[in-house]
Amino acid sequence: MKKYRSIIAILAAVVMVCSLIACTQKPHTESVTQAVTDENGEVVTGENGEIVTEEIEAQVVTDENGEPVTEVVTDGEGKPVTTVKDGKYQNVTQVVTASKSGSATTKASANSKKKTTTTTKKAAKTTKAPVKKPTAPSAPSDLKGTAGENSVSLSWKGVKCSGYEVKAVDENSKTVSSFKTKEISAVVKNLASYTKYTFSVRAYNTNSAGTSVSKWVSKSVTTKESDKSHNITLNIKLPIDSNKEDILTIKIGDDKYTEKVNLNGSTYTFKSPKKYKGVVKITASLKSAGSSFSGKTDKETYSIDISGTGIDIVDGEDD
Repeated sequence: MKKYRSIIAILAAVVMVCSLIACTQKPHTESVTQAVTDENGEVVTGENGEIVTEEIEAQVVTDENGEPVTEVVTDGEGKPVTTVKDGKYQNVTQVVTASKSGSATTKASANSKKKTTTTTKKAAKTTKAPVKKPTAPSAPSDLKGTAGENSVSLSWKGVKCSGYEVKAVDENSKTVSSFKTKEISAVVKNLASYTKYTFSVRAYNTNSAGTSVSKWVSKSVTTKESDKSHNITLNIKLPIDSNKEDILTIKIGDDKYTEKVNLNGSTYTFKSPKKYKGVVKITASLKSAGSSFSGKTDKETYSIDISGTGIDIVDGEDD
């Protein structure tokens, strides 16, 4: 009898030692399957519509009852990802796992509280709120322009927006410059000297759904005159009057020139014998026909028309 008691005591000791060894062992590392996502965070599916998964070496985090801990999956904006199940929207959950070292945290997708997911399921469609076109911003204000000879520096009071659009048109309403900027100032270059331009600025907001703009604010600015000395070539449109001969009188600044011309509707070209600098006043008149013109220019070439009323300006400004 004593012999059996000794055997039982030895067996009990062995069981106790094994239990202590099992308690001191590290948590079991197992292969956990997680869904593969693309760069946008969307679940990747195969040709058959099933979710593509991959195995990661991780330890499932469990609670005090030994059950896996789960959490709600969120998108890039921190909003819960939902799926439709039995006609109802439900949050997508995933099992929380820890790396083998315990220093990093990874996540394995799951639809239940199972420790591992060994089979794939058909991808569930996630519901995202549609992106709306942005609200139009307020219009900028206090537009100012500082003229140079061939450029104009613009500045304005800014508003909350994605950016600004700048446009410049000449005296013939032709757009000579158009661009966008995020700044509240801009320089428009490659402009003609001593020329009037209208500059316009508006604000805009933009996103993936489209762009909304404010109203334009505009300001007219005349560039500075050229400081270069040059001869002036005048292209003068003559009237038609049976090819009669007439006397054309031309004044450039304080200088006066007379030329004989035939009234045949042609364009008479006159080049000044001397050079002029900056803006000069120009007049042209016909002695017999009575047609005349007056204007100003700083350009090397200037076109005028005295074929009819004598007041049409092809290139230049009215006096």
